[in-house]
Amino acid sequence: MRSLGRALRKTPLLADLPREVAVLAAIAFFVALGFGILIPSLPIFASTFGVNAFQAGMVISVFALVRFVTAPLAGGMVNRFGERIVLSSGLFIVAVSSLIAGFSQTYGQLLVLRGAGGLGSSMFTVSAMALLLRVASSQQRGRASSAFQGGFLLGALPAPPWVGSSSHGRFEHRSSSTRPPCSSRRPFP
Repeated sequence: MRSLGRALRKTPLLADLPREVAVLAAIAFFVALGFGILIPSLPIFASTFGVNAFQAGMVISVFALVRFVTAPLAGGMVNRFGERIVLSSGLFIVAVSSLIAGFSQTYGQLLVLRGAGGLGSSMFTVSAMALLLRVASSQQRGRASSAFQGGFLLGALPAPPWVGSSSHGRFEHRSSSTRPPCSSRRPFP
């Protein structure tokens, strides 16, 4: 892992930036990769609970809503406990809630766990930005922010096409031969 960190810091984008910037960019890459793996399958998984398309979409929206609502709380936590503790706690909450969400037995459980993931994501995002702003000088902040966002965007690229192609036909209700066309009970083709 140290050699990866050294290699990242030698890239032109990260040259002369604090070490934390490379670490945050790498973390952002893996967070986005995980997000990209999970997101395409969530509405499909939600639909297995017999919910309509709106309710299946709410599994994605509840994450964003909780993230939005808890951002001020996350900022206060950063001020009280520090960036690193809040960042690692947020990552832990996202990882654990996402893992447990895969074992949800009800739609309600899935919604609650996705909401918990939104809180963790808010903690991660706010603390990462606070750390980035603290360690980068005013002349470095544009490049540091670009590196962090670049890590996130690069992580988001490979997952959705891979998940889409690998999950095709994995869910029973996705098979078009077992249901009539235009079925209103199952919102996804």
